[in-house]
Parts: sequence; C-alpha cells; structure tokens
Amino acid sequence: MTLANKITVLRIIAIPLFVIALVERHSEWARAIFILSVASDALDGALARVRGERTPLGTFLDPLADKLLLVSAYVVFTSLGMMPAWVFIAVLSRDMLIVLGWAVVYILTGNSKIEPRWLGKATTALQMAVAVGKLFNFPSALYKAALEAMIAVTILSACDYVWVGNKRLGPVQ
Repeated sequence: MTLANKITVLRIIAIPLFVIALVERHSEWARAIFILSVASDALDGALARVRGERTPLGTFLDPLADKLLLVSAYVVFTSLGMMPAWVFIAVLSRDMLIVLGWAVVYILTGNSKIEPRWLGKATTALQMAVAVGKLFNFPSALYKAALEAMIAVTILSACDYVWVGNKRLGPVQ
C-alpha cells in the first residue's frame, strides 16, 4: 500500500474519533481532528502525484474519505441542532444522486470510470469550508456567505453530474 493510501486510511479511521469528539462537545479535539483530516486530504493527493503513486485504490478511497468525513460532520451538526436539516439533506441528496447515477451508467454501459469534475472539487472544498466555519464559529455574515455559496455549488455540481451521466449514456432505448 502506498504512503498516500495509508494516509487516506488513517483519515477514514479518524472519522469516528471526530464524531465522538463533536458529540461529546470536545470542541478542541473535534476541530483538531477535522483540520488534520482536511490537511491530510491535500497531503495524500500531493504525495500520490509527486511520488507517482496514483492507484485505483487511492482513486476510490480518497473521495470516499472526503464524503464519509463530510456526511458524518453534517449528520452530527444537524442532530446537535447546529445546522438546519435542509442543509444536510442538500449535501446528502447530491451524493446519493451521484452514486445512483454511477450505478445506472455502470449497469447500462458496463463503464464504471468516474472522472472528478471541477464543480465536484469546488463542492467538496466549500462543504469543508462550511464545516470549518461551523466548528470555529465564523462570524455570521462570513458563515452565511460560505453556506450560500456551498449550497449553490452543490446544486450546480449535482446538475453537472446528471448532465455528464446523461451524455455517457447516449441514446437509451
């Protein structure tokens, strides 16, 4: 297993620790784990590129680690009343739409390749920024602007993935 993949696995292992810290209201620990997870996301990607260690496992695990961290954060924020449920529903709905779309494309075409889209990367970055804003109690105006941008880009990204999936399917009988 490559070093980048090991870092990604550690990120996944850290998620329950983040959730426990957040639920138990150990804010400093939750913040530290989240920031380390976000930083290690950048680190594992850079290491994979620099060392020439891009692997199919890493291509699968890296976005999975991001999604698991973000969905976990948004579930806990919602359950603790720190965030309205509609925000979590918007985030989760996009992810479910992508997974469902991938499954449909795979079933109908046999092609399972998923290519990252710039809107998808922007969505992940903004979702992380909103989580950081919530964890660090950003000023209301800044947090609201980040939240609005995140929701807008999340919706645009969902539409983009639907458009790409439709294109990949071509004329369906």
